[in-house]
Amino acid sequence: MPEVVMLGMFTSLVSASFMMMIATYMGMPVSTTHTVIGCIIGFASAANGIQSVNWDETKNIFISWIASPILTGIAAFCIYGFIRHFILMSEDPFNRGYYTFSFVLFATIGVNLFFILNKGTKNFEHFQENVYDNRWVVPTSFGVGLLFGLIWLWPFGPWVKRRMEAKRAATQHETTDQIIQSSSPLPAAVHPLSSLHSIGSSSIGSHREIQGEQIAEYDPEEGSIKLAMDRSVKSVKLIIDSERMSEESTEHATNLIEDSIKSVKSLAQLIAEETITVKRRKAKKSRILVRFAEATFRQNLEEQSFQESRTTQEIWQNSSQYDSDVEHLFTYVQVFTASLSSFAHGANDIANAVAPLAAIIDIYQTGEINPEAPVQRWILAYGGVALVLGLLLYGYKVIKTIGYKLTALSPSRGSSASLAASLLVVTASYIGIPVSTTQCIVGAVAGIGLVEGKKNVQWWQLLKVCISWVVVFFVACLISALLFSMCYYSPSMMTV
Repeated sequence: MPEVVMLGMFTSLVSASFMMMIATYMGMPVSTTHTVIGCIIGFASAANGIQSVNWDETKNIFISWIASPILTGIAAFCIYGFIRHFILMSEDPFNRGYYTFSFVLFATIGVNLFFILNKGTKNFEHFQENVYDNRWVVPTSFGVGLLFGLIWLWPFGPWVKRRMEAKRAATQHETTDQIIQSSSPLPAAVHPLSSLHSIGSSSIGSHREIQGEQIAEYDPEEGSIKLAMDRSVKSVKLIIDSERMSEESTEHATNLIEDSIKSVKSLAQLIAEETITVKRRKAKKSRILVRFAEATFRQNLEEQSFQESRTTQEIWQNSSQYDSDVEHLFTYVQVFTASLSSFAHGANDIANAVAPLAAIIDIYQTGEINPEAPVQRWILAYGGVALVLGLLLYGYKVIKTIGYKLTALSPSRGSSASLAASLLVVTASYIGIPVSTTQCIVGAVAGIGLVEGKKNVQWWQLLKVCISWVVVFFVACLISALLFSMCYYSPSMMTV
């Protein structure tokens, strides 16, 4: 019955959202894919019994709990082991890393583009029927990858080198300045108008102050008097003829200044009050934004992780350190591999997460159950926007677990983990296996830590993460079944 499936998909979305929020609050990187599947199994069992579940497909999920993190861990172990011995520990790590990145671009872009053209274009029937042909898809995919690899060698790679050299030179210059300043006393502060002669109530050369602030100064070269009422008000200049000034008495000059002060003071006060009001508004707005940022995406996650776990701090302190220049180079590699992971995440986890919503919309529009129902593009866009907002506002908890508490990471380590996870996930998506991006990246990070010894992995933290996968799956299944039963089997006024 379409209405039953529609209700079940709704309860699955609610149950999965609830479980994901709880797991994220606890900092547990659980699988969105498997949570949604568990919820669907729960409502299907409550609606038609456990025989309605396709257990042959479901067993693949249980296998992936073990297979996907282990396979990704092995891949990450091999990738980082190669990078560590061939690049990081070599006599010329920078140049080796520089040229290796071009090969990474060639291989990864080629593989991903092949999967996109081979599977993603199936939504376009005309392309699949009249255009698609493996004889040109394979060379096109890896040809584009080769093009990007060459673009890295020129012009983008040389630009990165120049940028790094400029940054290094600037850092050295700042360090030199700090050393010079720390070894020599600072000069006394000089007032910007100290070269001018002050004019006061008696004679030129003296000065008058109101509440400790200098109010007037006379410049003999320009033949002018400058009044400074407030720091927020620019100096006011009174042009006075120098010859006439010499003929007039000092008292007349002083009265002239005081009259000018009275007229300017009221204006200065109004400007100052308005300036203070504007500053207060900006400061209030700024404080709200700062509090929001500090509570979400602008936190010192490293400091928090070290405070929460002493073992984490010890692992990071004892981790191997490599050439800073090559690690900086790998930040560009990490941005690229992280983008691949995001692509893999969208191709797998997000697609599975929005599947219940797509089913609800299709049933609502057609009134029928369509196993091959197309997913509308706005639903995919909605899932992508929700992913970004979730990462921005609440992702820091899971970032601490994967990025700090499992093992010590650096740009070279992180890029290796992202590369291994992204390649395995897009391959699984191409084959049709519902693996979890989360589980793959956890396995990859653990594999990275094992390269430098088993003591570099927090095994207790890893065990808690693995246990959370199993617990969240079955609890989500149970909650979805209970929520569906409450909605579907409860007495209704329509039947009374």
